[in-house]
Amino acid sequence: MNPKPEYIYVAFDVFPSQKGAATHIDHCLKALQRTFKTGLLICLGNDPMPTFQYDEARHLYVYRWKEKVINLLERTQKFQNAVSNLLRLPLCETVKLVHFRDIWGGLPVLQHIASYKTVFEVNAFSHIELPNRYPTISRSVLNTIQAMEQFCLDQCDAIMTPSEITQNHLSHQFKTNREKILVIPNGVTIYEALPLEKNDISSSPFILYFGALQKWQGIKTLFKAFKELTDLDVRLRICTSVPKKRTTIQKELATSIGIAHRIDWYYELDKSHLAAHIQQATLTVAPLSACDRNIVQGCNPLKILESMAYGIPVVASDIPVVRALIDKDTGFLVAPDRPETLGRTIRALLESPDKISEVGQNAKQKIKNKYLWEDQEAKMISLYQNLLSYV
Repeated sequence: MNPKPEYIYVAFDVFPSQKGAATHIDHCLKALQRTFKTGLLICLGNDPMPTFQYDEARHLYVYRWKEKVINLLERTQKFQNAVSNLLRLPLCETVKLVHFRDIWGGLPVLQHIASYKTVFEVNAFSHIELPNRYPTISRSVLNTIQAMEQFCLDQCDAIMTPSEITQNHLSHQFKTNREKILVIPNGVTIYEALPLEKNDISSSPFILYFGALQKWQGIKTLFKAFKELTDLDVRLRICTSVPKKRTTIQKELATSIGIAHRIDWYYELDKSHLAAHIQQATLTVAPLSACDRNIVQGCNPLKILESMAYGIPVVASDIPVVRALIDKDTGFLVAPDRPETLGRTIRALLESPDKISEVGQNAKQKIKNKYLWEDQEAKMISLYQNLLSYV
């Protein structure tokens, strides 16, 4: 019989997947696995995934909540109920620490009477994120959600966040004690690139965008910028972490702007295949918009770090969360939400291959010095051990 879990990780996210969130979950689990003998992961799942399993390699029980509920708030409530029910099982009697990634997991964890320590991993605030997805969401609902966030921040034992911008928002907006907050940036694992298929080897140079396609990522700005480059022999390659069926809006936008025929699309690539596309790119782009999600809330864009790791410099928006990662020696900064400026910058860089190579090598060295995942995992382990010393 397998031993009972000593830790729980809770995430209102699908795991595994090709999204950046799943990458972060994976490395948090690795840090937890190096601290404890056995754990329990509570997350979301898709139909093909098992609802219950025991991962022998990770010494990890896994429960995936897979109920199909259309309404978001109803879905989060049902997930909370599922977490509460799991916490009451005899399986969880020996848990010493619970690490949760969002308020939907945090509320039932903090409301459950137990002696475990808690870590709130703050990557985003739902009251800021949700209006991007649901423009008609009411202010009263957002206020209720913000009160839930305040409760989780007040009641947890420690807070982990990847961005100093987010740390500042926590201390100013939520009045959280800064000593309770540990900033641990995202990291990078450098994968051996798998060979590209013959059809994927472009005869023309290409600019690469990879990652998710939310509005705040600046996709519209990128498409308009690329419209400025139609006289050049250069293509735009998009390696998105979402399935093909969820790219209809972006493809319609590309058609309306007049660049659909210049874009090559790839979907849900694993890290080794994505590495091959990054390494073949001339540049990558991260045209983050200057919205509350990026400016006020903060983030730590994994796509920027991953591109730097392979020596391919990034053309990115000149906003604080980006300046925390790159400067003029390790990347290229442009004013946000200015497609003409972005287009002119890319055009000038295409004429300066030596500059691209120099900055790319500087970026690669910076990653090796500061942003490898093994270094970030060590910081997480230290956090867990410090909390356990007070049990």
